[in-house]
Amino acid sequence: MAEKLRAIAEGKLEKGDKIEKTYIGSLDGRYGYLVLSNKKLLFVHEAGFLRKTYDLVLDLPYEKISSISQAGTHKLEIAEAEGRKHDFQTDLNVSLIEKSLKELMQ
Repeated sequence: MAEKLRAIAEGKLEKGDKIEKTYIGSLDGRYGYLVLSNKKLLFVHEAGFLRKTYDLVLDLPYEKISSISQAGTHKLEIAEAEGRKHDFQTDLNVSLIEKSLKELMQ
């Protein structure tokens, strides 16, 4: 994980929280990194080719997630308790991400 990306993600964590897993893909059509910590789900958008920039576009505590479901082999749907929905797409089999996320949410 790039230093700047790690700094952005770690800057949003509470005391005692830590990054557990990171997955590359796109959230709602924006390329970047899905970051799973002990307490929340983050997505950091990466833009640029030679000069990369990073922006935090999702900071979602696990208690605000109402459901997680697969919408195909490479697509994960995340629904917030407030009604918003997010699609995460990756080259990986999302069943692995879903399993990790559900374990961290317990």
